[in-house]
Amino acid sequence: MTGAEAKKILMADGQNLSALAEKIGLTPQAFGSRLNAREFKRSYQIEINQVLGRELFDVGFETDNKQPILDIRVCAGNGIGLEGEENKVLEYVTIPALTGCVGLTVYGESMYPLYKPGDTIFVRLVTDKQDIDYGRTYLVITRSDRLLKMLYESKKGNDHLRLCSYNVEQKPDGERLYPDRDIPIDNVLFIYKVVGSLQRDQI
Repeated sequence: MTGAEAKKILMADGQNLSALAEKIGLTPQAFGSRLNAREFKRSYQIEINQVLGRELFDVGFETDNKQPILDIRVCAGNGIGLEGEENKVLEYVTIPALTGCVGLTVYGESMYPLYKPGDTIFVRLVTDKQDIDYGRTYLVITRSDRLLKMLYESKKGNDHLRLCSYNVEQKPDGERLYPDRDIPIDNVLFIYKVVGSLQRDQI
């Protein structure tokens, strides 16, 4: 399916493209780029189905409209993805706009004040590691860590990602308390896009 064909389906369904982009977690410009592309990927179609909660595109969607909040710390872990049964579910919430997402509790202050300790973030799996909307927040899972960071292009090249903390607090010597880092994409096991959040007093 081309981007033009996908746009035609969305317009025929009466979708507001800017509002839909926001629900997916993209800027209108990034979503527009997808719709201008020669190929509108299957993962994009599934993502829209999940956000809408119905099968607008004939590729399937999650029918369960409950979002599990897992007993996992965002900033530490051992390389396990979020889909396995080994992850304990603390509770469920029901937020239609977050259909298909998984909730996680934030620990640490590297993303303060954007996300504070105790907040719950809701994430959706990115099926293509190259499909990154730079400048937005993602959960990056390696074999040793789960890192909640803003992602940017790396000066080391397309085979690396630059992970940046929102918190710019400095040490007494003037160095950042949470410095940026570049990691090889090959070291990344899973990437999840942060598409929503709740403060701890909203749960």
